Amino acid sequence: MTVRYIRVNPVADLFAPAVRAFGNIAVVGQVQPPAPAPAAPTVAAATGAGLGVGTYRYAVTLVTAQGETEPGNEITATTTAGSQVVNLTAIPTGAAGTNTVARRLYRTAVNGATGTGRLLATIQDNTTTTFTDKVPDARLGDEPPIVHANTPTAFTDPAEARRRAPGNLGEAIALAFTQTPGPTLVYGVRTAAGPDWASALTTVAPLDVQLVTLANTALDATTGATPNGAIALLANHVSSVSNTGGDGKERMGVAMLAKGSTATAVVTGDLANERMVYIAHKSDQDAAAALAGVIAGYEPHISMLLKPVNITSAAFTPAEIETINGSETFGSGPGGNGVNWLVDPALIPGRGTYLGEGYTGNPGGKKYIDIVRTVDDVSFRLKAQVIKTIGNLRVSRSGLRTLEAQMEAVLQPLVQNEVIEGFTITSPLKVLLDKDPNTLTEAELQRINDAQAQRVVEVLVSVDYAGAIHRLSITLKFV
Repeated sequence: MTVRYIRVNPVADLFAPAVRAFGNIAVVGQVQPPAPAPAAPTVAAATGAGLGVGTYRYAVTLVTAQGETEPGNEITATTTAGSQVVNLTAIPTGAAGTNTVARRLYRTAVNGATGTGRLLATIQDNTTTTFTDKVPDARLGDEPPIVHANTPTAFTDPAEARRRAPGNLGEAIALAFTQTPGPTLVYGVRTAAGPDWASALTTVAPLDVQLVTLANTALDATTGATPNGAIALLANHVSSVSNTGGDGKERMGVAMLAKGSTATAVVTGDLANERMVYIAHKSDQDAAAALAGVIAGYEPHISMLLKPVNITSAAFTPAEIETINGSETFGSGPGGNGVNWLVDPALIPGRGTYLGEGYTGNPGGKKYIDIVRTVDDVSFRLKAQVIKTIGNLRVSRSGLRTLEAQMEAVLQPLVQNEVIEGFTITSPLKVLLDKDPNTLTEAELQRINDAQAQRVVEVLVSVDYAGAIHRLSITLKFV
């Protein structure tokens, strides 16, 4: 398969980091604290020393057996010279059924902004209702643990994700981390109330991620509806950011169908997108998060076919798989309706759950996940190499030959490692510069002069990418 859509134009948009990961994930989702946030305490400045002079903001959280709640509403106290102590009274306690084992007081630094409180003290019971504050700002501790809405938080540990993003978001991040191999870094982005998917995805745009998924959100007529359905927004996000977000921001979205659904017709319109990956499943877990974790664990050129997925899911029947995949013959090659599925193949020893295919959401375009990821990766590598030449090489035969040599230094190892089958590099200007100057036409001389005056050079790269085997026709003959 010849892939001809890597185009390198050495202009301003080439400024990208020299290295990027190939499997960072952003998970966007809702958080469900273990109990409602408590009310605010009563506060009043009192005679004494310890605090500065100005306004302080206080809030309380409940610490339950299931985790810590969000801070309640803030209340302010203003200190003056000589009255630099604040007495807190009527500190709320956890109601019956909340399993409250402690409360935590949070306070801003003097004249601090709303929402910037840090740990002031922990009350190790559910009965005490008073506290005297004369703690200087320098001794304040951590911020409240539950992540803020529309604020990307990097996670490397599933337990920390569950603690700081309880509910759908934390569970999805944890499931991504349980894949083997899996991601090393997952960003969690909590949605604002609504949920406001659009605002959360906006905060994902500048992140160094290659995969984006929405926690515990299945594709159906509502989530897939344009323009504001959650999965429709995800599909638009990955397309828009990949095309206009700058180098190094290319990414794919991962979404799941509803549990047990084989209705691939839901993948239509803007959803039938080569930058989207869909999974059919029979699991109570977040299959999209699991699949995102699987994809993140492999280099871009590795096919996703028959890769293990750490998830509990019943298998689809052969008839259901044919409904998902469509009919196919060895002559026609793999079918595909833009949706993958989970299987437990009889020919693989033991029991396990595997990905039944590696399709993108666009069976008529770049059909396989590894094609899209490899193009992104090769394009990035070339651009990261070429950026070093800007301002150093000349618009001359020797300069363009050096440019080609640097690009070959990126591509040739990929050929040797069988990532790509081959490549060609074409520089239209170099073709002209290699000609006998006496044979150049006026138009060709003008093109050379324009390139040297404008200092713009175009280089085209064609890459021959031979994908992995996905079907085998085996005939056994016994004689």
